[in-house]
Amino acid sequence: MNETFLSLVACIKFTLSDMKLESPFFSWRRKCRCVGFSEAGGLPSDALCGRIPARSLMLRKWHLKKRWIFWLAVGLALGSIVIAVAAYEFLRVPTLPLQAGVIERTTKVRLTGKVVAVDFYLPMGTGPAPVVVVAHGFTRNRKTMAGWGGMLAKAGFIAVVPDLPTWADHARNGRALVELLDAVLAAKFFQQPKPSGRVALVGFSAGGLSTLLAAVGNRNVACWVGLDPVGRGSGDAGTARQLNIPSFVLRAEPAPWNANGNARQIFAALPGPVFSLVVNGANHVDAEYPTSRAAEWACGRTDPVRRELFGRYLLASLQLGLLQDEAALRQLGAAAFSMVSMVA
Repeated sequence: MNETFLSLVACIKFTLSDMKLESPFFSWRRKCRCVGFSEAGGLPSDALCGRIPARSLMLRKWHLKKRWIFWLAVGLALGSIVIAVAAYEFLRVPTLPLQAGVIERTTKVRLTGKVVAVDFYLPMGTGPAPVVVVAHGFTRNRKTMAGWGGMLAKAGFIAVVPDLPTWADHARNGRALVELLDAVLAAKFFQQPKPSGRVALVGFSAGGLSTLLAAVGNRNVACWVGLDPVGRGSGDAGTARQLNIPSFVLRAEPAPWNANGNARQIFAALPGPVFSLVVNGANHVDAEYPTSRAAEWACGRTDPVRRELFGRYLLASLQLGLLQDEAALRQLGAAAFSMVSMVA
C-alpha cells in the first residue's frame, strides 16, 4: 500500500513539473516513465496519467513525419530545378547577334503537309540577289545554322534557313526544300530584295543528303555545297552521279558522328565540276554554327579558327558556283595550306 501511495505521489510530482517546465509535446517522455513505474506498483496507467501521453506521442511522430515529408519535397523540387536548368544549358543553342546590314524574318510555312518555321536573312539595300537555302542536320533545327545565314546575308545572298519537317526521312525533307525554294522564287515571303534566279543548296550533316536529293534534277539549282555531309551508305553514290552542277564538299576529319567520313563516297561519285577539302583537325560540329554543349560533348569542342575556315570556304564556294567570281576561284585553288588539305 505504501508503494502504491509513493508511486501516485511521484506521478503527480512529475506531471506538475511537466506542466510548469515543458511543452505538452515533450511531456510525454516523463509521463511514460511515470506510467511504467506506476504499473510496477500495480496501478493501471489510465488511472494515473490518462490517455494524453500516447496521444502526445502520436502527435509528435506525426509532426516529425510532416517535417520530413516537407523537407523531402523541398529537396526534390530544388533538385528538379537544378537538373532542369543544367539540362537546358546543356542542350541550348546560343542565339547569335544579328550582323549589321542584315534583316531577319521568321515565317511559318507548310512544307509537305507540315507547318515549320523558316528564318530569312536578307541583305539590306541591294538589288536582286542569289538565294541560298541552308539545311540543318539530324535532330537539329534552324537555329544551328543561324550563323551561316547571317554570314551569307552579310555577303549579299538571300539566306533561307528552315526547320526540316522530319529527322530522318531525307526524301521528304528533300521535297520540302523544293517546295520552299519554289515559293521563295515566286516572292511569296518578301518583296525586297528580289531573288535573282540563281540558287544554291547548302546542307550540314544529314541535311547534306536532303539538299543533294533536292538538287538532283532541279533546274533552278546552280550549285550544291555539303558541310561535312553524311549519307546513308552506298545508295547515295547513285544519287550523286545525277548531279551535273558545280559541287563543293567541305569535310571534317573522319569520326563516328560523320559516319567515319562517308562523304568521300558522295564526293567520289559526283560527276563534276567538283571541289573538296578537309579542314585539318576539325570535328563534325565545327561545321555547325552555332552549336550546343551537348553536341560538343558528343563530337568534341569546337574551335573558332576551324569554324572560320569552314565559313571562308563556304562563302568562296558560293561566290564561285553562283557568281563565277574569279577571286573565289583563286582562293579555293590556293586552299592547300597548314589548316586545310585538298582532296583529289
